[in-house]
Amino acid sequence: MFKHTNRTVPFLLAALLFAMHLVLPTIGAAQAWRIAFLPFKANAPQDMSYLTTGIRDMLASRLASEVGLTVIDKTAVDKALAAAGTPTQTEAFIKLGKSLQADFLVTGSLTAMGSSLSLDAKVFEMAKGAPRNFYATAKNESEIIQSIDSLAWDISEKIFSHKRPATALVQPQAAGQAGAQPQPQYATAHPERAFASRTGTSGGSPFIYPKGITSEFQKTQNMKLSLQFMEMADLDGDGQDEVIFADRESVQIFKRDNTRLSKVGQIPGKVGYRIHAITVADLNKNGKPEIYVSAADNKQPNSFAFEWLGADKANYLFQDVRWYLRAMPVPGEGVVLAGQRADSNKAVAPGIYRLEQSGGAVKAGSPMEVPDSVNLFEFTIADLDSDGSREIISIDQYDRLRVMRAGGTVLWKSDEFYGGTTRFIGGTEGFGASKTGSQEDSSSRIYIPSRIIAYDVNGDGQQDIIINKNLSTSSRLFENMKNYPSGEIHALSWNGLALSELWRTRKIDGYIVDYLLRPNADKKGAELLVGLTLNTGSLDMFAEQTSTMLIYQLDFSKKQEQ
Repeated sequence: MFKHTNRTVPFLLAALLFAMHLVLPTIGAAQAWRIAFLPFKANAPQDMSYLTTGIRDMLASRLASEVGLTVIDKTAVDKALAAAGTPTQTEAFIKLGKSLQADFLVTGSLTAMGSSLSLDAKVFEMAKGAPRNFYATAKNESEIIQSIDSLAWDISEKIFSHKRPATALVQPQAAGQAGAQPQPQYATAHPERAFASRTGTSGGSPFIYPKGITSEFQKTQNMKLSLQFMEMADLDGDGQDEVIFADRESVQIFKRDNTRLSKVGQIPGKVGYRIHAITVADLNKNGKPEIYVSAADNKQPNSFAFEWLGADKANYLFQDVRWYLRAMPVPGEGVVLAGQRADSNKAVAPGIYRLEQSGGAVKAGSPMEVPDSVNLFEFTIADLDSDGSREIISIDQYDRLRVMRAGGTVLWKSDEFYGGTTRFIGGTEGFGASKTGSQEDSSSRIYIPSRIIAYDVNGDGQQDIIINKNLSTSSRLFENMKNYPSGEIHALSWNGLALSELWRTRKIDGYIVDYLLRPNADKKGAELLVGLTLNTGSLDMFAEQTSTMLIYQLDFSKKQEQ
């Protein structure tokens, strides 16, 4: 059997490109539309220029030979692109396309996450303006050619109404194609396996686990979005959950079709206040989930809550509230709205309260039974040992995970770092000193970690913990320089003395911003959704970033030893 290597993939691309270019002169007379291909961008820790160049040329050759298009010479395209600068908005792409006298313009990117590759492309039609999005995935470089072929056929069908032949239908499906059925990613170990040594897995399993299944995650398209938090809920009552992303300035709502996200609404925040967290709950019991948005400037919170009415319309329950907000589950109570105030000289004041809503106002109710050392976004409450008493599972500002009693007694503290985040409240908007030269503002930052999920993932009747671990030595040495090039998701189980590892994902290239666990109706499995910001090579946390969402299918059924 012929084995693909990093050297053979470029060779295969070159051979295919040569063969395709042989047929281009024979169709010149029939070509009607002109199409320009911009260079593909690589989102990868290693040099993948040989692949991005091949993808650009192969897509061009494929569409020219199958559809009958005139492909504008890439030297002319590159020259026009250099003169125009780097376009980011639709209008700039349209202007560039028109300068090339093109009917269509294609831009795209290649993203590497571990061994997996994702192809994202936008096709601009000069006559219509708005782009169409396309993408495909490959488990590794040896499958990249099939993925390029699949992407070309998708564009051919949906843009040019040129149907693919039956022989092309056997190619691997693009990740967003309807009908693609995700496969289970792993089966959880029995509780006693928590202490077993891991031997690794064969194939490309995204989980490190003794009995891992050879399978891969799925991925949505890349989006220009500085992701801060994510949620899911059925906001419009159609029976399908919407995906809710928050960037620093707005809440954006997407319809989901398997791995394809289509934006359907956007609600802006208040100018001057950065969004750092969103949560969703139907606290007024009207059958329509509300979105609770926690936002702040450098000194105090200014939060709001709304029901989405479709498109860019919202019914606000309250606005301009001077509380940090979080809708959170509390054992024995259900979901409550919790809040914390700012102090006169610090980002947060001691005390977390259940909040009461009335007539568009919010006021403090009873205090929550959590230690004063814990801030609003740093903890979850669970019964880890099924003894009827609650434990507080928290992560501190030094990224150490702790298990505590409600009174503050520490039962366990991790030696390892968990969490890792770039979100903060208080402090200044840049790295290091403030504009006045004072270090005081930057040292007063409170970093907002991702959620801590409590859920029984191994069926033993006790709640386990799912938490991220963003990887970066420098971000934990330098207090206010946070940059996380990669991360993992861990599942931990309480063994009576400590939280020990059940499983973890393989390293994910990119900064893990947030994640959700969505149990299936039968509770035997779930989706693990991971919101990810891709590596940009920039330490500017306020620059526009590229984000995506990974999807893991989890199997909670117990797997017997074989």
